[in-house]
Amino acid sequence: MLHPKNDRIDYGEQLIPPEGYELTQAIGTSYSLDLEALMLVPVALFYAHHLDGNPDTPGYDMLEAITKAAEKITIFYQAGQLKVPRKYHPLIAYWEKGIQPVTMPNPVSSFHPKVWIIRYDSKTEPAIYRLLVTSRNLTFDRSWDVAFSTMGFVSDKQQASNQPLVDLLTHLSGLSKRSIPPSFLSDLQKVVFEKPEGIKAIKFWPVGIPNVADANKKYSNQVTQKKWDELLIISPFLDNTTLTTLKDNCYKKPYLLSCKESLDAVKETVLADFDCWQFSDFIQNAEFADILEEEGVEPCLQNLHAKLFVAMQNDKPVWYLGSANCTDPAQGRNIEFMAELVTDGSTKFRSKNVFKSLTEPAKEGEIQLFTKYDPALRVDMSEQVNIDLAIRKIKYDLTTLNIRGEAVIIPEGNAYNLTIEIDASGLKLPDGFSVHFKPLPETQKKPAILGVGQLNINNDFTGYTESWLSPYLEFSIARDGIVYTHFLLEMSIELPGTRLNRIFTSIIDSKEKFLKYLAFVLTGEESGIIGSGKSDGHDRAAGDGGILGLDGAPVFEKLLIAASRHREKLVSVDKLIDRIKEETELTGDRIVTEEFEGFWKVFKDYLITKK
Repeated sequence: MLHPKNDRIDYGEQLIPPEGYELTQAIGTSYSLDLEALMLVPVALFYAHHLDGNPDTPGYDMLEAITKAAEKITIFYQAGQLKVPRKYHPLIAYWEKGIQPVTMPNPVSSFHPKVWIIRYDSKTEPAIYRLLVTSRNLTFDRSWDVAFSTMGFVSDKQQASNQPLVDLLTHLSGLSKRSIPPSFLSDLQKVVFEKPEGIKAIKFWPVGIPNVADANKKYSNQVTQKKWDELLIISPFLDNTTLTTLKDNCYKKPYLLSCKESLDAVKETVLADFDCWQFSDFIQNAEFADILEEEGVEPCLQNLHAKLFVAMQNDKPVWYLGSANCTDPAQGRNIEFMAELVTDGSTKFRSKNVFKSLTEPAKEGEIQLFTKYDPALRVDMSEQVNIDLAIRKIKYDLTTLNIRGEAVIIPEGNAYNLTIEIDASGLKLPDGFSVHFKPLPETQKKPAILGVGQLNINNDFTGYTESWLSPYLEFSIARDGIVYTHFLLEMSIELPGTRLNRIFTSIIDSKEKFLKYLAFVLTGEESGIIGSGKSDGHDRAAGDGGILGLDGAPVFEKLLIAASRHREKLVSVDKLIDRIKEETELTGDRIVTEEFEGFWKVFKDYLITKK
């Protein structure tokens, strides 16, 4: 049930539509968000491809998926936790309307749920919803996680157990500029979710949001609200208050599995009441030792990120998993999401057996995730904790600032200069700390220092082409000259309405690429990586058939098939042609030729008559 080798969930596979279904709507939540990782998500949701693409070398499937991602996918994240990509990808611009920052009412609260609620529709079968509950942020982080996935058909009866899911989405809708379709919520209320073998009931706990069924009292974290006979705690973050509460609520000595740094930060007198184990140093560095290395993936530390509480009550095990750490904010001050799995009492679900599976490898040479914690090797973490708290406060204060921008076109040119205005008149920083900022696409100029206690007006960042304009600023926080964190904040700025089209045609910039892209839109078949640079003029994708041929088959034939079976693909082609023509007419670089337009007119007229 929780074997580190055998019980694995592939994140990408969980997003892929079931056979015969297509994505209708997806809502995701994450504490932190990586824009590069986000570029891969639509490929799984729209085209059932795994998350093994490379944002640096996008394929035609990635391009098509990203350009329509924000129409059907909305992702909420904690303001100030948008990660800086390794390099700027103009395609990120297509996601801007689909990602929604959430600012909490104070710096000691977090928007922390990690959940996906996805609707897929079929032409012949009832709609399906998938629910994915994880402790993983939407980043490239490869820490050890625990997740729960289920799906179910929309029935004709309301399911009271789904009300917490509806409450969560209703709350998120109120925080967003984008509304969630009422039909998405009403049908979610009627989904009968599948229960895995050995699970008798599934309950949902969106901690920290109003419970409509209970006079809008906030949902609470059930782990600290009940008395337990036995308890297994897996959490990367800990605090004295919550551990003391759980110890007082548990009859037997609880198992505590965490990171060494977190265990070191807890009082020894508190840890004495727990059976303490730390995440294996060997596993943490395994990628560097080729133990868990993946080909083509840069090695990184693999730490613990899983949050799981296995509780025993009256000899019956109950599992709680999701986003909530074993900390005081996770009991109600944060917004969290936890799934409660009520088991049938089978041996595999019991806290003692789960503990053994993680600390006692069944066979020699198998993975042992946790090793015994040795208090004698403790390191004083108080200074680092204080630095982290100071950075958290600074980051929160920056998210509340009024940040405005203006893109001014250079006279008689095709580039823009930026004016950035940041009102930091109310900002205060602890001694030794400083903040710098720059536009996300900027690669040459040094970041500007943020003047504290004053209005900042900056005109230093200049010469951006339209496709390299972005509403995001990269901020960095340093202490005594050492940078501790980088993150993105969005400024209020009006950007040219033609920017997305300009980005698109800077990628599809030749007849060859246009035909390959057209092939993907019509057939959904992988057409390879989009090459960099313009074509040399030879229409290789056309084969011997000239502009009307594609991979040995005429484009005309592919369009006929689409007209008879998939009218919606012709609509997509029509939008594609209009988009490219609009941009290339300005540059004079004709990609959609007169020959192509001649036979396309037949299909365009068909679309008009069939409206």
